[in-house]
Amino acid sequence: MRRVELRVASLCLAAQKNKAQRTKGDSALAVKHHGTVPFKGMSHLCLFGENQADRFGRLFQQLPPLYLNPTLLHEIGKSGGVMEDTGLPNLTKNVAAGLIFFGQFVDHDITLDASSSLRNNNEPNEITNVRTPSLDLDCLYGDGPEAHPYLYDGDKMLTGSDYASDANDLRHHDLPRTPKGTAIIGDPRNDENRVISQLQLAMLRFHNRVYDEVHSEWEEARRVTTWHYQWLVINEYLRTICGDWVVDDILANGRKIYRPECGGSHNAYIPIEFATAAYRYGHTMIPQKMRVQPGGIQHVLFSPSSALGRGFTPVGSTDGVVDWESLFDSGNGNYERAGQVDTKLAAALLDLPFMPPSAPAFERSLAVRNLLRAQSFLVPSGEQVAECMAASGADEISASDIAKVREAGAKLGLPKATPLWLYILAEGRVIGRMDGEKSFSKGEGLGPVGARLVAEVIIGLLELDHRSFMGSNRNWSPLDSADRVGNNGVTSIYQMLTS
Repeated sequence: MRRVELRVASLCLAAQKNKAQRTKGDSALAVKHHGTVPFKGMSHLCLFGENQADRFGRLFQQLPPLYLNPTLLHEIGKSGGVMEDTGLPNLTKNVAAGLIFFGQFVDHDITLDASSSLRNNNEPNEITNVRTPSLDLDCLYGDGPEAHPYLYDGDKMLTGSDYASDANDLRHHDLPRTPKGTAIIGDPRNDENRVISQLQLAMLRFHNRVYDEVHSEWEEARRVTTWHYQWLVINEYLRTICGDWVVDDILANGRKIYRPECGGSHNAYIPIEFATAAYRYGHTMIPQKMRVQPGGIQHVLFSPSSALGRGFTPVGSTDGVVDWESLFDSGNGNYERAGQVDTKLAAALLDLPFMPPSAPAFERSLAVRNLLRAQSFLVPSGEQVAECMAASGADEISASDIAKVREAGAKLGLPKATPLWLYILAEGRVIGRMDGEKSFSKGEGLGPVGARLVAEVIIGLLELDHRSFMGSNRNWSPLDSADRVGNNGVTSIYQMLTS
């Protein structure tokens, strides 16, 4: 690790000299962050130009990009290859399957890359992020009732119930749609599968309940709805996926890796290492089959013949209506579990059913697409990122753990280095979620590198947003008497989705 620190320090020194030639009076910043804490591993973050909120950016600008022969990536991620989950599903002990779809909802709230290509190198700061890099539920609200009136009924959100003809109309259980079945929502991706579609509907209903019971004014109803969502992202979602230890360390001791404010800028942005690697962990946790109603049959998620449908279609029967008690813990412990974090994906994800049969095999594999996308953005290897993070003060990342993950990468056919996405998946399996200083749960969540990347970015987005509860009122909670929903408050994702 000493060798790594010396190497990173030399890179930072070179960056410091370049900065000194461009500006005056900032040399102390290269030595100490805000004049207090020395930066060993990532001083270069303080020395480059500002990131832009409407663009992606890099966390590890000085690290060399990993290049692997695309043919090797095709082989690793192909249908029937080493990444296909062919046995009985390895399920987590306590991670609710619904939490993975909630994570997808969060992703759609903060990122949308509509312009990068798998066939060219991509520079993050040239790629527009169509979503705002803040957890502001713009996927729900659009730009508000004046700019997007078709989403609203006055100050309340439209749902399928506003179009239903009678009590038995399935539109009571659906999003508002055009006559052709297209969902009328802030982000069309939130109709790409039945579970995410039903989650979008539940969030629309939650806003309407807040409006009816707490604040009958749109701005205040949006704030209360959004703050509940943000609070649950930290206190349920991140704690479950990333572990209490990492989340508590970030909240107590600050962010070590994601620090857009380091150079005087307060522009939050989405790092490409997060978008193309760390936050794609959920692809391995999606169960191939699951119940969406207590006591109901198991449905295949990605099948046109399933009651859950193919996505982007109206609810076709009551069998496709999600009862959240089956996907989240309502208190009885009887809910569908997510798959473990490992390097295996469901067969349907390696041969995507919605892709045309004429498409090349590698384009039909989500795993191959993930690997090629990260390579097109010149993302460093997982080992390089882990070493840099450790040198930057992430003490939970050890050299022995990096070696264990490297060994797992070699077993996948990667002799020298592991793509960051695969590194994070393998780390979750061989190291596991950090539940205490020396306590790990293998497969139950993200390991030290993945957890810190995900948690620091999401917490950072909230801290840098003056409208969020973290940026506006850190003492707020769902039990705040002025904003409490119901008699006892809404303190779980299950309660929010069933309001």
